[in-house]
Amino acid sequence: MASSEVAPQAGRSRGRGLRLPDATPSVLLVVVLVALWQLGSTQEWWSARVIPAPSDIWTVGRTEITDGPFFTDALATITAVFASIVLGLLLGTLAGVLFWRKQTLGKMFEPYLISFYTVPLVVFYPVFLVILGINLWPIIILGSIMAAIPMALNTWVGLSEVRPVYLNLGRSLCLSRWQTLRLIAMPAAAPMVLAGATMAGIYSLIGVVAMEFMIAQSGLGYRIRYRYESFANSAMYFYIIATLVISLVVVALLSLLPRLLGTSTKGRS
Repeated sequence: MASSEVAPQAGRSRGRGLRLPDATPSVLLVVVLVALWQLGSTQEWWSARVIPAPSDIWTVGRTEITDGPFFTDALATITAVFASIVLGLLLGTLAGVLFWRKQTLGKMFEPYLISFYTVPLVVFYPVFLVILGINLWPIIILGSIMAAIPMALNTWVGLSEVRPVYLNLGRSLCLSRWQTLRLIAMPAAAPMVLAGATMAGIYSLIGVVAMEFMIAQSGLGYRIRYRYESFANSAMYFYIIATLVISLVVVALLSLLPRLLGTSTKGRS
């Protein structure tokens, strides 16, 4: 029997293409909400200085795109998010595998990992600022930590739930530890691992934008704060909407991973 046939095929569907979810209801909901927003602003249901009309936001947004710092800030945010996701997935996967191999070590760290869900990691920014300096790296490191925690927990739990019969099969075939992990354990734990990857991406995005809003000198989060402090409400709403669009794109891309690999997802909340 070839070793490539050892891995359990978790929910893989053969002969099926990658299907995107039907976004029509969501798009219709957005269209209706924007129409109501425009109507309310036109009819002066609220002050336009507090909530500008979508048409005004779009007019200002075009200026920000053509003459403003939009692309520079968007590139800074996308770079930080991408780097945080990649680094967080790598560190989280390695930590999850280590905790699976060394269960005692995992039990020692589990309470601290779970507690980090409720800790505002921005409090560690001064430490990274002293070590790394005033640049993009402190934001990337903090975003990576936020991404690594759910990735580590889901990888550990997923590997721990692999059926012993699969691992015994690997031993009977004289597979090395690396081969057992790559060909048997990780494919069997794929649903949990992929759910952890999706959560990691979301947490990383939240962390990066939050850090930019509070302490950065570039990025969409910083630009939202800057426009807010300068009372440029229309520009502020434009950058908020741009951040939401990027968030939706990131979540949509992450949601394609299970479909692309032919697995279902279930995560640890």
